Amino acid sequence: MLNYRNLNILFFIALLAIIITSNYYEVGILAYLILIAFYLLIIVIGTFSIRTNFYFTSLHSGDSNKKEIAITFDDGPHPIFTQEVLKLLDEHQTKATFFCIGEHINKYSNIVRTAHEHGHIIGNHSYSHSHFFDLFSSVKMTHELNQTRNSIYHAIGKMPNLFRPPFGVTNPLLKIALNNTQLISIGWSVRSFDTNKHTKKVISRLKRKTHPGAIILLHDTKEKIIPILIEFLPWLKKNGYHVVSIEELLHIEAYETI
Repeated sequence: MLNYRNLNILFFIALLAIIITSNYYEVGILAYLILIAFYLLIIVIGTFSIRTNFYFTSLHSGDSNKKEIAITFDDGPHPIFTQEVLKLLDEHQTKATFFCIGEHINKYSNIVRTAHEHGHIIGNHSYSHSHFFDLFSSVKMTHELNQTRNSIYHAIGKMPNLFRPPFGVTNPLLKIALNNTQLISIGWSVRSFDTNKHTKKVISRLKRKTHPGAIILLHDTKEKIIPILIEFLPWLKKNGYHVVSIEELLHIEAYETI
């Protein structure tokens, strides 16, 4: 599989080949430009597509032979909608994973505590979820991840192992931060686009894309998540899907063990 390390090796081999060839034949600047353009294109794709595992491994799905899936929510907790989501999950006896922003955890720690007490998993989603997070130094990233870990610990008394990169964007500096914190990166296999698509389109996409072993990406920060869940959760049961925890789906530990 093409990853960051292999791409760099191939780039320098190709560059060396062009340089050697230029000693025997006339090689124009276009050859260099094409090579650089290809390199940058792969870098962009790898950076913005977490599922490529370009810089480091993220876990995206479970066993495709079982009709088991995991539901995850990003960007909360929200003071209103997260609590409504929790009520619906309780009604359907469904457990989920909430990847929470540290700043929000500090504001609404009671909601995080409630989610944990109801059997849901709390994961790390950075402290600020800044649009510039991916431009931070590895030191600053590490600091944010540790801030959020501590916020979760103060809220539920457990130190989380799971992390989801903001916006699903990855880079070499984030790899260093993950190595520093020993967090496990969790991706997804079904992205709902519930923050920017019409409710009916989101529901249609979820029904079309859900598959055995899927990790579903949703957000508990928009009002539309309520009608989405009202239709999607019964649909899962009707179609034979069993919603399990991310721990059970991926066979990992969500929290540090003492």
